[in-house]
Amino acid sequence: MSAEKPDPRSPKPDLSDLRAKLNAQVSDELLTLALTHPSAVGEGVARTLKSNQRLEFLGDTVVGTIVAEYLYRTESHLPEGDLTQRKAAAVRGESLASAAKRFGLPAFLILGKGEEQSGGRTRDTILADALEAVIGAIFLSCGLDKTRDFVLRVLEEELASVAQRQVNVKNLLQERTQVIGLGTPKYQTTQKPKERRFTSQVLLLNEARGAGEGRTKKEAEERAAQNTLETMDQN
Repeated sequence: MSAEKPDPRSPKPDLSDLRAKLNAQVSDELLTLALTHPSAVGEGVARTLKSNQRLEFLGDTVVGTIVAEYLYRTESHLPEGDLTQRKAAAVRGESLASAAKRFGLPAFLILGKGEEQSGGRTRDTILADALEAVIGAIFLSCGLDKTRDFVLRVLEEELASVAQRQVNVKNLLQERTQVIGLGTPKYQTTQKPKERRFTSQVLLLNEARGAGEGRTKKEAEERAAQNTLETMDQN
């Protein structure tokens, strides 16, 4: 199948403007790759190699590492579970898309004509992937320190927000599993005989993925969801 052509009505992005906003020396070739949505390059292997998908894969790991390090250093009073919740909230697709819009990234995207006409320039998934791809490009070109500076700058509002609110870990798990095709988590929760303790297992596609205990059913399910998120992050 032939590639969609970029929409001729959309002006070619001025990469010098973007480079100035990034405050990072990234080559035109790498920046163009980071901005190129798969719809602009076709199908098969080309869809991965000539679009931003590989850079998005790299950027996803880099941004997660940077945010984890930031939270570890700035939230020294929080246990692992709370850190996991805050990290998940800060780097979720919706958060990355909001940061991308605030940064002005939509104007620089390279989309296929059909994706352009269907509103892809404002679609959260496309924006989140593009931001991660740009982060991957900065990392390859400038190293971790420069990338850290950019990530903490572009996600400043998201990091401030997660520090001020209690995260619903069950909702976060459901959002994550639905995005990656594992459906809605189910909780199998029982009370231990003769004990005021509950145990819960998270089932995804009828397979146990994480477990937790608590003094209440709610606490057990939240810990099971939290442990499942941590396992997914590790894998």
